[in-house]
Amino acid sequence: MQNWYNTNDLNQIMSKKTYYIFCTVGFFLFGFTTQYFAQKDTIDPGFVDQAIMPAKVLAARHEYNENNMRGALTLYREVLETDPGNTTALYGIARCHYNLKKYSLALEYFDKAKEINAKTDSDLELFHGEILHRLAMLDEAIIQYEAFRLGKIKGSADYTYANELIGQCRFAKEMMKTEVNVKIENLGEAINTRFDEYAPSLTGDGKMLVFTSRRSDTKGGELNEKGDYKFFEDIYYSVYDEENKEWSRSESLPGGVNTETHDAVLSITPDGSGIFVYKNNTVTTGEIFFSRYNRAEKTWSVPEKMPRPINTSFYEGSISMTADGNTVYFISERMDAIGQGDIYVSYKKGEGWSSPKNLGKIVNTELDEKFVFIHPNGKTLYFSSNGHQSMGSYDIFKTEFVNGQWSIPVNLGYPINTVNEESTFSLSKDNKALLIAAEYDNSLGERDIYKIDVSQYELISSGYEGGSFGQLLVILTDEKGKPLKGVDVTIYGSESDKLITDLKSDKAGRAKVNLPLHMHYRVKAKVGSEEQVQEVELKQNNSGETVLKVEMTFK
Repeated sequence: MQNWYNTNDLNQIMSKKTYYIFCTVGFFLFGFTTQYFAQKDTIDPGFVDQAIMPAKVLAARHEYNENNMRGALTLYREVLETDPGNTTALYGIARCHYNLKKYSLALEYFDKAKEINAKTDSDLELFHGEILHRLAMLDEAIIQYEAFRLGKIKGSADYTYANELIGQCRFAKEMMKTEVNVKIENLGEAINTRFDEYAPSLTGDGKMLVFTSRRSDTKGGELNEKGDYKFFEDIYYSVYDEENKEWSRSESLPGGVNTETHDAVLSITPDGSGIFVYKNNTVTTGEIFFSRYNRAEKTWSVPEKMPRPINTSFYEGSISMTADGNTVYFISERMDAIGQGDIYVSYKKGEGWSSPKNLGKIVNTELDEKFVFIHPNGKTLYFSSNGHQSMGSYDIFKTEFVNGQWSIPVNLGYPINTVNEESTFSLSKDNKALLIAAEYDNSLGERDIYKIDVSQYELISSGYEGGSFGQLLVILTDEKGKPLKGVDVTIYGSESDKLITDLKSDKAGRAKVNLPLHMHYRVKAKVGSEEQVQEVELKQNNSGETVLKVEMTFK
């Protein structure tokens, strides 16, 4: 699970070792050069630069491993000033730019290094593919991923990972062929800066927006030198001006919420009376807090830690409350998680909360569910994941609770989801505006907050009264009417023939799944050598829950 302050997943196992090597090499070189030049009448500056080059490269690697991308960039650039053809520095700069999400620059420096020295290895092929993937150069990325996979043992971690990346690229190509009907608008300088803005959350009436930023005027006003060398997080807010149809210039949230370390908003309650806050510091690691709004003083209270069983000794982050205040959905990495972070649900129980329940394998995956948002109707859930089929990194998905179980999650499509990360968002109560933090092309700096007009996108904007998902119930029997247990059932999209899910019939000979309404599906089942196929359309039942029965009788 990534932290809310978005540290990169960098390998730090060499950081201390590199530092000691740097010190040792620096001391050796200092002694060597001092002794050498004591025997000469003049000093050759170029020779000095060349002599300290290994130490400077090691120092750059140290800063990189310490997550100080800008510090590493400075040192690598100093190497290139003396040695423009230094491929180690060029590749190093490419990696720094990649981690700073400057993918075009990453590719530029990668290509420069490769032009000087065409020799490559599998790690460079993987990195090359990742850069191209982030730039949506998907065919080229697939070539590099396939080169990385070549020679790997089938079933190995590397081979599996390469297959996943290739699958993402192919899925992205498919999604980008047909854009969903939305309009995307950057919220502009009233909200966004050249720094990171993310985790937007709207009140139910749509009049107040809270979000997290890592701008220079945060309360601490200092860089996080023990983390990723960015400014610490603070929570900001903006109010919507109905008359001028614009958001006010964002300000730091008043009261006791923001401190000199990390303070990130997870969500605001629909009625605007409280906010859920994420804290990760020396005192607490990955826990959910709650702050209340004092309407008389117009300030927010010092956040209090949510009690057990919401918080545990494991990571908890992202939480969303239903409009009635009786249910919360949140992310946790506790022991019974299926993957890294899973979505759990807990219900109000007196002054506390019930024991959280994992939403199960339909929603949660073996990888990471990162962010969750429950719609005011209480049964439509949006979440971000890198475990379901995505275009790359985290995508946003929709699922709905129908007839006692969650539907197969649906990817929201392109251009809402892209080859980069989409993971924090909020949907307006009228289902017309999706506020999202993203790395779209017209960003003012790092991640920005965008408004996406989804009023014409039926997957999001319609179906909340009667639901937008229905249940497909497959009933399998033999000629005598005896239920057939353990039969493999596969569901495909009728038009694309894309596999949606695999099922097995239970002891009653039934297999059920929740799917989007008003779509055609192909249902296949096989018993022995006999296979049956039925094409069906899942139409909405206006008088109650939608259940479409598909009966198959085998000889």
